Amino acid sequence: MTGAAPLLEVTDLAVEFRTPGGVVRAVDGLTYQVEAGRTLAIVGESGSGKSVSSLAVMGLLGPTAHVTRGTARLNGTDLLALPPREHRARCGQDVAMVFQDALAALNPVLTVGFQLTEALRARHRISRGEARQRAVELLDLVKVPHARERVRDYPHQFSGGMRQRVMIACALALDPKVLIADEPTTALDVTVQAQVLRLLAEIQAERQMGLVLITHDLGVVAGVADDVTVMYAGRAVEQAGVLGAFRSPAHPYTRALLQSVPQLGSRTRLPVIPGRPPGPGDRPAGCPFHPRCALAQDVCRADPPPPLVEAAPGRWSACHFAGDVLRGAAVPAETTPEGDPR
Repeated sequence: MTGAAPLLEVTDLAVEFRTPGGVVRAVDGLTYQVEAGRTLAIVGESGSGKSVSSLAVMGLLGPTAHVTRGTARLNGTDLLALPPREHRARCGQDVAMVFQDALAALNPVLTVGFQLTEALRARHRISRGEARQRAVELLDLVKVPHARERVRDYPHQFSGGMRQRVMIACALALDPKVLIADEPTTALDVTVQAQVLRLLAEIQAERQMGLVLITHDLGVVAGVADDVTVMYAGRAVEQAGVLGAFRSPAHPYTRALLQSVPQLGSRTRLPVIPGRPPGPGDRPAGCPFHPRCALAQDVCRADPPPPLVEAAPGRWSACHFAGDVLRGAAVPAETTPEGDPR
């Protein structure tokens, strides 16, 4: 982070689902901030709470989901405290979202031109001709060829990459200050992924938007993000600038994720993280990562992890041994009360 006033500041966000089987906590105390012209990547395995946290900010949670605490301040205004009608008015206008499955998000029986200008027509009185011209401009913005002809087409007439561009154009229709992109390159081949990410970066630089990029792809993070928040079991376990986090992670989970990335030309066996992430309703005592952590000690199994602490300037970690992990040192062995090594 640069120290500038954030456009979007999420603090201590908690979301739970109330199901017949009991209460399931999907997000538990998430905090992050996004500045103008910068990209924050939110990284983690499936089920870590990345998408749920963003849907909470947008007010798009389903009827079984509830925000139990926290704030999401956009230019100082807490979106979560607004009445539903006013919250909807701010979303799209000030903060917008690109969903990961464009084919499911776009209406198959409406032309893309209609969907591109639906929000404009709902909020501003514009003529049919003005709406059509704006739709053409939006498709030109996201570099869809032959935009004037393609506004009449339906989503199934576009390729996966072009549908994703249409989704981005829909999100940009009202010139939002913050754009949340939820795995925008899912199911796209690597060439199209690069095109979509380059497009997002160009538009962000031109408009000086804040961009929240939700992904599990560390290669994407390295290529486009400025800052990173690593999530595990509904919480942020590390926050840092991308360069610092990749060079010397301060949390064992971040370290394990980076070690699991294939290296070009390497002939060594690829390390994997053992086990799988805990379900939201089945989290272990102590640190949620300890069953999979090679550095876990007795304190990790007994005590919850500390809140994010600054292990180094600009480097925040929620680990009992953050300083040791950051330095790449071995975690000290547990000792008995007498002082003898276990």
